[in-house]
Amino acid sequence: MKCNQFTFSMLLLLLYSSCKEDVATKQNEHDPDLPIVLSSFYPAEGGAKDKILLDGKNFGSDPTKIKVYFNNARAAVVSSSGERIYAIVPRLPGDDPKISVVVGKDSVVYEKSFTYHIQAQVSTVTGTGDKDFLAGTLDQAHVYGKYLDMDAQGNLFMTWRDGGSFGIARINEKENIVTPLYSVASSPNPYANGVTVDRVTGIMTVSHESVAEVFFSFDPKEAWALRQRNAQFSAADYGQIVQADRYANFVTFCPYDGYLYTRFRDGNIAKIDPVTYAATIVHKGPYGSQYGQAINPAKPWELYITLHSNASPNTFAQGISVLDLRDPNGTGGFKRVNAPGGSGFRDGPVKDAIFNYPKDIKFDKAGNMFIADYGNHCIRMLSADGIVSTVAGQPTKAGYKDGGPVESQFNQPWGVAVNDQGDIYIADWTNARIRKLVIE
Repeated sequence: MKCNQFTFSMLLLLLYSSCKEDVATKQNEHDPDLPIVLSSFYPAEGGAKDKILLDGKNFGSDPTKIKVYFNNARAAVVSSSGERIYAIVPRLPGDDPKISVVVGKDSVVYEKSFTYHIQAQVSTVTGTGDKDFLAGTLDQAHVYGKYLDMDAQGNLFMTWRDGGSFGIARINEKENIVTPLYSVASSPNPYANGVTVDRVTGIMTVSHESVAEVFFSFDPKEAWALRQRNAQFSAADYGQIVQADRYANFVTFCPYDGYLYTRFRDGNIAKIDPVTYAATIVHKGPYGSQYGQAINPAKPWELYITLHSNASPNTFAQGISVLDLRDPNGTGGFKRVNAPGGSGFRDGPVKDAIFNYPKDIKFDKAGNMFIADYGNHCIRMLSADGIVSTVAGQPTKAGYKDGGPVESQFNQPWGVAVNDQGDIYIADWTNARIRKLVIE
């Protein structure tokens, strides 16, 4: 009898505890009929991967139902008590980030901004300052590269056309090697400038500026052997290209439609099928030499281009422009995104920002653009939410120094590439070195 009484008492205790837990859980659930209330967050400043506590009411206790954003950058939510969210600060949220909490259909924003600190480090990957090309280990190789791009396996491809030779090289940090894929002392073919990689197939393509229809591809399945390709234009389209301005400095793979895009100095932009080589002129924009071209992976129908000081109309000179490939000849057309006014230096909202001979541009996966600001000797970033900031180098001050974002120095950086982890590689041209910028 005593045993039965003990068992019954235990059942009552378990039932009471269970009911108490159910009541507590219900109390911590988000109530869609009540507002989310925000009170404070701590700490008030920090960098990527730092912990942050967000206080308020009616968050709910299920972290999978809670979204936290710093501007447009989403933070990882670890847990929630209903009145306190534990989250991780995201990478590169942009300038003066506002923190918002979203639960269901409710979205609220803290009044105060979070003070975000970029934590960055610049190092030298390879190059000794010698301006010839010499293959070898990273500590011994000579590089004088201009343009860069990367594949998904961490191979960095570099083109060069100075220092007494012309060529294309593969640089691999893990293998500790710089290897030429193509090198010639004179009569260059290809006369390589811009380089692009399809990160799905690994196929690397380079422009050949001297012949309108010629470009070159390198397939990793063939050990990156050079293959000449001839774009197949219709007679009408080919006739549109002004042969005196046939120079196509860039070619860029577009994951949105699978085409390669190139632009001639006369302003004609063409798309090329990388399998059949069928080519079509899709837009005629402003005249001018070109020093950068890239697709935004967050919006892969956006083709960005930097034009030189000889652009006509002059309103496009030394600036960053964009073309919507979904409707190239639509109302948007070829648009400049930063402030007009020629060369200079100014950070801030992109509509007010100024560059000094911006060269190569590349994006990370989140849609942040990195710009080799050649004349200002620094690396700038145009964030996905439209803010330009200096992430490395000392604006207007040339030099060579590794270190943090404030003390690091560059001398006329020309090329940039970004890997899948968000690390930025820079062809530091006048320093004849390849540098690496790791942000957080």
